[in-house]
Amino acid sequence: MDQLSQIKIVLVEPTHPGNIGSVARAMKTMGLSRLVLVNPKKFPHYEASKLAAGAESVLEQAEVMQTLSDAIDECTLVVGTSVRDREVTWPTRDPRAAAQAIIQHTAVPTQQAAILFGRESSGLTNAELDQCQFQIRIPANPEYSSLNLASAVQLINYELRMQAIAQTDGLEPLSEQPVTNVAARQRPATKAEREGHLEHLQNTLVALDFVKVNPPTVLMRKLTRLYNKADLTVEEIQILRGILASVDQHLTRS
Repeated sequence: MDQLSQIKIVLVEPTHPGNIGSVARAMKTMGLSRLVLVNPKKFPHYEASKLAAGAESVLEQAEVMQTLSDAIDECTLVVGTSVRDREVTWPTRDPRAAAQAIIQHTAVPTQQAAILFGRESSGLTNAELDQCQFQIRIPANPEYSSLNLASAVQLINYELRMQAIAQTDGLEPLSEQPVTNVAARQRPATKAEREGHLEHLQNTLVALDFVKVNPPTVLMRKLTRLYNKADLTVEEIQILRGILASVDQHLTRS
């Protein structure tokens, strides 16, 4: 189940160090090891080590990042967890369907996935969910849907493990093949590559006077959601940016 090593569990601004330790324990029991902490309030901390209860190795290897972008730039699939309804909706899957999609995605050894978990008190912001291809929602009791952070991580990690077992049971491990130029162009675009295109698109739309508000925040959120659903490849991003470059040149000559 090497695919589990291609999955990052990303905690965004965790407040309580004990929760970090409990998440490490939840990860190790299911075979995941890549913990990323974005701007944690207290880490390292003795309470985290205490509640890790044998999963200290996950804490020792944990990456600490200052921004979410730093944590997920290299990832080709980013999903966010949230129970709250939002004004702008995201494609939403339950943990089992999400795990199936993530394990299928990481069947390619060069592709990495990240699962984002938000703050204990308020979860992920809309801007953070904008960086995700889809949202995971745990179908908890609607009369009491509050799950603590470690429990949410445990549930999703269990589904990931079960999907990984189902996919690899009785099969030979996937062998890494040389990456040809064609294969490189057809790989899913990373979050950083998608963001580069969207920034270019925004600048071009402003230059065309297509939008009257700068920055066009609401429009860009909707376009971000549209492109995330498309699951673009590197080659497709290059085509789109080539079109924008031609438009930019025409504007310069006008």
